[in-house]
Parts: sequence; structure tokens; C-alpha cells
Amino acid sequence: MQRLRLRFGRGAQVRFISHLDTVRCWERVFRRASIPLEYSHGFTPHPRIAVAAPLAVGITSEVELVDIWLRKWFPPESAMMMARGQLPAGFNLLNAWEVPEGASSLQAAVRRARYRCVAYHEGGVSAALDAARTFLCAESIVHQFTRGDQVKSVDLRPFVHSLAVQGGPEERCTVGLEVSIGQGGTARPDHVLAALGFAAPADSIHRVALLLAGEVCEAEVPGSHPPGDSTYPYEEVSS
Repeated sequence: MQRLRLRFGRGAQVRFISHLDTVRCWERVFRRASIPLEYSHGFTPHPRIAVAAPLAVGITSEVELVDIWLRKWFPPESAMMMARGQLPAGFNLLNAWEVPEGASSLQAAVRRARYRCVAYHEGGVSAALDAARTFLCAESIVHQFTRGDQVKSVDLRPFVHSLAVQGGPEERCTVGLEVSIGQGGTARPDHVLAALGFAAPADSIHRVALLLAGEVCEAEVPGSHPPGDSTYPYEEVSS
């Protein structure tokens, strides 16, 4: 048996599909590509596929990770090329490599995520900067949101490790943030933007990096890191 890890992107064309639909898409891709997936045991066997961290609807990315288990050894490059031929528009498969069978699961290894957001703030860049400074200085930022017919609340502050704002074209702001992600909880980037007073929905939210225990999977795209210039609020918080 062999374990492969693949990095893929989800573009604007498919940003509104759910996490479950994304997993189903990969199942179809591998089946059509005749890649020999290993199946689970039990009454309802299913392909052994594990995605690192669900990507919320509306968010694009170039750093998504998925692990697959194969019944027999297969060259990673060959598996990637065969799968690429079956991908629907909007998805792109970037690279593939072998992972030791005994390595930690992706879900257990992922620690943080970085996002680059473009959004409009009614008060302009100066008001967005003030809101970011207030956020970083606060001990608690409780945000309320609706899910179905229920109103829920979450304290965003413990999950936000860095935050920065800079001006952009057409009175837009570019917001960089790094948040916890995984079993301990997370701060959704759209919730952070709402807490900062940005208009909803954002023009774009793009996941630019996943940080795993002992490694980083990061796209080579502008804005992967919040601006380091002292003009902008920036904070690293120990966790």
C-alpha cells in the first residue's frame, strides 16, 4: 500500500461548492483516471481519501492538501498527470509526493492557515487600520452570526495570530491574517472581516498557506504574508 499527498487549488469557478462535494469530486476523478485507490473495510467501503482542512464556501485557494491511499505502488508524477486529465474546470492539481504510511493524519497535523482578503471598508483605509489595532489590543472579540435559524457566537480573538491591513486600488483594502485551524477551533476570515467593519461579502478571500506541524504548504503568490512594514498593524501571538 502507498500513501500519496497532493496539493491542489480551487478557483473562482468552483468556489461555491461544499467540502463534501469537493471530496466526491476527487473520488470521481481518481476512479475515472483508473488510479488504484485503497478502500476502507466494513459494511460500506469507501475510498481512503482525506482532505487537510475544509475550505469554506466562497473561498479560493492554491494550497489545499489531500492524502490518498493506493493498493499498489504508483509513481506520484504519473498519478498526478492521470488525475489532471479528469479534473473539472476550476480545480488544478499542482504536485504530488509520497508520505510515510505511519505519518500523522492531515487533520491532526494542520495548525494554522493564512488568508489574503480584498474587501471594501466604508471608513476607508484609516478606519480599517484603527479597527485592526483595536482588534489586536482586545482580549476578546465576540462575533455573532446566524446558521440556519440559530444565532451563534464565537470569540474570534484567541484564534487570530496575525492581522494586517494595507490600502489597495478603488478604495479597497487588502487584509492579511493568520488563524488557528483544526480540532481546537478557528476564526473564519469572513467573520474576522465583519468584526473589523468590512462590507459583506468580500471581493475575494484566498487561502495562501496551510501550516502543518513541522512543515508549511504555501503558494508562491503575492500577499502570502501580512505586510511587515511597521505602517501596518502586525502581531505574532504565541500559542
